Amino acid sequence: MGDASAMSAWFHQSLEMAILEEEYETSKNQASRILENFFKKYEPSGFSISFEGSKKESRYAIGTLTTAKGNFRVNMFFLSKEGKRLIYYLSIEKESQYELPPRT
Repeated sequence: MGDASAMSAWFHQSLEMAILEEEYETSKNQASRILENFFKKYEPSGFSISFEGSKKESRYAIGTLTTAKGNFRVNMFFLSKEGKRLIYYLSIEKESQYELPPRT
């Protein structure tokens, strides 16, 4: 949990990120460092998927990241490349009262 290096194995070579209202167009390596810094500030204690879907060639997932400093909504968009699903867009934002509850 909270291992940015392990998560970066799922990153596309270049991706877009929106982390707490900061937006990035970045490489896989830089994205890993950005995520690592986020995890240092907000140490994860859990993650659950609330919704998954697809649209044409793309798949997406919405989840909740639980930390000691509050919960965050996570949006991930994937594309398939060489039989592997890779994240090409990742956003993390403060959870609002309008969030979907995690699936059980």
